[in-house]
Amino acid sequence: MTRCRCDVLNVMSGDAASDYAVQHLDRVREDGQGQTYYRCPETGTAWVEERAPDTYAGESRRLRRTDRSRI
Repeated sequence: MTRCRCDVLNVMSGDAASDYAVQHLDRVREDGQGQTYYRCPETGTAWVEERAPDTYAGESRRLRRTDRSRI
């Protein structure tokens, strides 16, 4: 049995983060401030996709685990 990567990852960035969000996670909502919230269908792990803090104009995205109560 393969473990879901949501069990072991905390942060992903760039194309890998965007691909993972599209291919594996369920979109829950967008907040209108550039953040999109997701949930893993296998583990229930909550994720937020946002602009990476060291970039400008949203050119690089970061996917990070978040508290389930935030989504």
